[in-house]
Amino acid sequence: MSTTTPFSLNWLVLACSMALTIIGAAPAAEPAPATSEAIGPDRFDRVANVLPVESAVTPTSVEDPPDEVKVAVVPRDGSGASASYGDSMSAAPVNYGPANYGPANYGPVNNSPVNLGPQAPFNGNYGNASTIPYNSNYAPAPTWNGGRPTAPYQPQPYQGQPNWNTNPYQQPGSYQQPAKPSDAELHDAKVTARYQDSAYLSFLGRSSMNQLTSLYMEASNLIDTRHVSPTSYQIRSQAAIQGLIVALSNPAFQQANGVAPRPDQIQAFQSDLSQIVNGQGPQTANEAVGIMQWVGETANRRLGLRREVVAMEFLNETLDSLDKYSTFMPNKTAAMADTAPTASLDVSLTKSAALEESIVGIGVELKTHEQGALVMGVIENGPSAQAGLRKGDILVSVNGQELAGQPLSQVADRITGPAGTQVVINVRRNGQRLGATLVRRAVYVSSVTGTTMIEGSQVGYIRLKQFSDSSTKDLEAAMMKLHNSGMQALVLDLRGNPGGLLTQAITVSDLFLTQGTIVSTRGKTASDNTTETAKFAQTWNTPLVLLVDDNSASASEILAAAIQDNRRGVLVGRKSYGKGTVQTHFPLKTVNGTLKLTTAKFYAPSGREMAGQGVTPDYPVYQSNQETAMNLTEDADVRMALQVVQSGVAGQLAGGGSAAPTSGFGGLSQQLGGLRDYLMNPSR
Repeated sequence: MSTTTPFSLNWLVLACSMALTIIGAAPAAEPAPATSEAIGPDRFDRVANVLPVESAVTPTSVEDPPDEVKVAVVPRDGSGASASYGDSMSAAPVNYGPANYGPANYGPVNNSPVNLGPQAPFNGNYGNASTIPYNSNYAPAPTWNGGRPTAPYQPQPYQGQPNWNTNPYQQPGSYQQPAKPSDAELHDAKVTARYQDSAYLSFLGRSSMNQLTSLYMEASNLIDTRHVSPTSYQIRSQAAIQGLIVALSNPAFQQANGVAPRPDQIQAFQSDLSQIVNGQGPQTANEAVGIMQWVGETANRRLGLRREVVAMEFLNETLDSLDKYSTFMPNKTAAMADTAPTASLDVSLTKSAALEESIVGIGVELKTHEQGALVMGVIENGPSAQAGLRKGDILVSVNGQELAGQPLSQVADRITGPAGTQVVINVRRNGQRLGATLVRRAVYVSSVTGTTMIEGSQVGYIRLKQFSDSSTKDLEAAMMKLHNSGMQALVLDLRGNPGGLLTQAITVSDLFLTQGTIVSTRGKTASDNTTETAKFAQTWNTPLVLLVDDNSASASEILAAAIQDNRRGVLVGRKSYGKGTVQTHFPLKTVNGTLKLTTAKFYAPSGREMAGQGVTPDYPVYQSNQETAMNLTEDADVRMALQVVQSGVAGQLAGGGSAAPTSGFGGLSQQLGGLRDYLMNPSR
């Protein structure tokens, strides 16, 4: 998961002292309570222009994972992820003792949203959507009989279907996955990310050629023995040389290394290396090291480039030749080094960013914007929330430094700092420039947010941002809160969720499945080959709709496929990212860093390979307005989810999984007869 894909650079959760973002910093110690300069949610507008407006300065990311030095980053685009414990990928045992999950906490057994065992009787109050009042905005009124449909739901064919015609956000026609960057663009973005990342540059600056030679040998051994599909040394060396030649023209590479070779110099250098690129190439790690050292000497003589830079590019390009997720991550401090490998499902989060939920910062979620950074959300009870920052604000300056044109990683660097220190920010809101002084402090970044009842319905809504240590616990608490508020169905939002802990993907799935396979993994060693099945007896049988999009990745796709293939709920939105691989973090002995290698692929309950395929929603929504919708009832995906609930489809699937799962539309068709014709994309 270290791919520097441009489309995965857009999101950063600046929990904010980013001391844990890329390379993963230690969790923030709980500092003494610090207070930000008060600008409560209703006061922010009144401090406009309190701070001096500095003139713009010359702009001074990274990607996947960006080795951010100071900011806890949580990219929310297709890249996404986190880490899970245990090289074998097996789920860690979880304590679900009776004291925590007994009937007493859920209310009378006869009125509980929870199945107290695989054979528990179906609960009519919570097993379907029957008690949800009809809302003409979302779907035709079904006919109810004692809380259940009088007959199985039989939707009409696609043409003329009222649900589609009355949804202003639904555009008929097949959904086109957004165009992905070319390989050349991806490579250039990765190089830029590396040489704009302070942690990487710091590591490179303090490493000797001997250390990096030893690092290459250690990494080569791990690749040979653990990577799911290692390439030959000839391919690795050719990729390294070609990547180095391309990097020589990258502005970030040139600036960081103090070189600016002319085209004729690059051509001459390339000519020197052509015999290696076109020849037989190395067959062993020792031979590859010999070539690396020779290329380093040649680059130093012809271009004035440090040999160590060449050695690191050899390692980076070697890893890139394997897959787009394997990567090297230098640790910022010795205290951050681990002692045992851990398996992960992340796309762009580092292990620390994914596992730690208490970080130092100002608690704001940002996306790249031409004027600086767009606020996509604020962390509850964090300094930004208390100061009154809102979704839609544009962060334009930090400590007097204008942010226009700066990469998101540099914006993050400017915001980060030790707990108790101040940061002065300016934002634009509705054409006004507003200022505030915030105090950085420890912030709890829950993966569960937005818990609420959707207006005008008895449908609960929860957003699961990633799968971290306490996701299952926090999700259950949120669901119980909604249950106590009268929830009759649940919309679980996985849009933009980059993934996370495998163990949490399994335990969250267990909340809804009484039986059936959740996920299986297949790799090079016995420890990489596992099958996880539903085993948690106390499951919620609430009607369930999952929202997914092209940024739902990894662990999100495990949950989505488990729900879909076991016919437990309905998926709404757009085709997911298609991550489908497992990475293992190997602490290194030769240097203070971690090697992240793809060691396995994961498969849906139906046996379908997820890598490159993703999960296709049952109800596609072709155009999303998630970022512009002012509330849930304006969100096109949520509106479609409400239609699904109103139709009774989610209610009919509630109550448990299937021992013989089928994939996608097939499972739903068998359960609901003519649903396939309605749900299928015309182009499929």
